[in-house]
Amino acid sequence: MLLIERGQIFLAPKERFTEEILMDCAFEMARKSGIDSVNARDLAKELGCSTKPIFRLFSSMDDLKYAIYERAGNLYNERMAQGLQESSFLGMGLAYINFAREEKKLFELLFLSNKYKISSFSELINDVENQGIVALISNLTGLTQTSARSLFIDIWLTTHGIATMCATNTCDLDSSEIESILKDVYEGVKQKLFDGENK
Repeated sequence: MLLIERGQIFLAPKERFTEEILMDCAFEMARKSGIDSVNARDLAKELGCSTKPIFRLFSSMDDLKYAIYERAGNLYNERMAQGLQESSFLGMGLAYINFAREEKKLFELLFLSNKYKISSFSELINDVENQGIVALISNLTGLTQTSARSLFIDIWLTTHGIATMCATNTCDLDSSEIESILKDVYEGVKQKLFDGENK
């Protein structure tokens, strides 16, 4: 940026902190210690500056924290997409659990806190993206849409329960045991639903 003073032209000092630098630092703080650890004073200390650059880039800490929430959601969506590529529906369940295990504080922010809007269970199940998963289950298994929805609910509840235990350090199951549990629930519920449809 050019500044003009008394007829002289010179370059303005380059901004030391960009929004990206600030966000990266704030996100890592939330990732390591939770969203409540992100405050102006500690963030400024991490950056080695005053609080002025923070409030020049974000109008409030609430705005910054919401940006962290959105970035956490984007990271979660990336992990889910990877899981879907690896092993279809089961891969998504394992990716969800792995996210809880590897990103405990971000999982807590997204799914175990009331800081931002969390859908009710019925809203979650009827979400457009999850309806696509129900359709996928129906295509993979040959179940009706109604039965596929029931299978999705049972698997999701099992997956979320295990993920929550992982996020709160109360799950001592290894990855192979978790995968076996999900497969058993999937196959067992699927067979029960098949039997019910064929009566």
